[in-house]
Amino acid sequence: MKDHLGIRKHLCVILVVHHKHKKGTEMQNHYTTKGKHLTIHSRRLIERWKLEGKSNREIASLLGKAPQTIHNEIKRGTVLQCIGKGRFKKIYSADYAQMVYKTNRKRSVKKSILTKELKQKILHYHNQKLSPEMMVKAKGITLEISTIYYWIHHGKLGLNKQNLLYPRKGKTVKKQAGTNFKPAGKSIEQRPKAINLRLENGHYEIDTVLLTRAKNHCLLVLTDRRSRHQIIRLIPNKSAESVNQALKLILKQHQILSITADNGTEFNRLSDVFSREHIYYAHPYASWERGTNENHNRLIRRWLPKGTKKTTPKEVAFIENWINNYPKKCLDYKSPREDCLLANLNLKFSFFRIY
Repeated sequence: MKDHLGIRKHLCVILVVHHKHKKGTEMQNHYTTKGKHLTIHSRRLIERWKLEGKSNREIASLLGKAPQTIHNEIKRGTVLQCIGKGRFKKIYSADYAQMVYKTNRKRSVKKSILTKELKQKILHYHNQKLSPEMMVKAKGITLEISTIYYWIHHGKLGLNKQNLLYPRKGKTVKKQAGTNFKPAGKSIEQRPKAINLRLENGHYEIDTVLLTRAKNHCLLVLTDRRSRHQIIRLIPNKSAESVNQALKLILKQHQILSITADNGTEFNRLSDVFSREHIYYAHPYASWERGTNENHNRLIRRWLPKGTKKTTPKEVAFIENWINNYPKKCLDYKSPREDCLLANLNLKFSFFRIY
């Protein structure tokens, strides 16, 4: 590369650029690249338009790029072309510009070395069910998140794609509710704006998490919409009676202002133990309306994957504690427990200021 730069500075680079186009075809007048970086195709368009006498601003408009981007690109890709004996002309060369781009890209990549100590640290956090993002943002591993994923995908850590916290699955066919469907209580559309905007703690989403398809123990899960505080209880089965029994005990221990549920039969009788005025039902087959709940169910699955045949209240208590101490991006990498403590402190100080 140094030789090329030396030739560019002190000697004359003689480039003859030939363009071969199929007869009867014309390049499109308007072109927008999909990625951030210019491609060889877009560089050939720049070369052609410069020969046609178009300005940098015109080219930027045609490519859907900033004028400064085109200015920098032409500056990098300009070479001297011999047009006669002792006469030279500055022109933009797409091939030369592409070569410079590739060289600069190689230089810009900072190589991360996987040391034995670093590998042990990543595997330690992986065994604690932390995602690569949390390793970097909350645990202080000085790497790019994408680097950790790259090492996993390429077997550098002794892991593979199946060891990822959420292996990718194929798309499933969406289900739709019947036209005569009626919710068991208030629709989510009637839920107050304060709950929708997550302005205060105490508004929970509720769900059940099955361990196996067999009719046995399952988990009753409640997730606070604002703080993401999690309440998990092991119940004998997925029935309305079991749900209500567990909810009675939970209400004695926690302050719950409202509940948002799906339309499962296990939640049809929530009004027996909780105020009907503050129970809201999501639309059928609209899990995104309880997205907070669904996302936290995935955290539970890190410890209890589908098909788990047996678990204990002690293990469930451990998982609940782990989730409530897990840093969250939406909480500026604080945990739900830290966020609740901070909210309580702010409440106390605001009380003293009033009085």
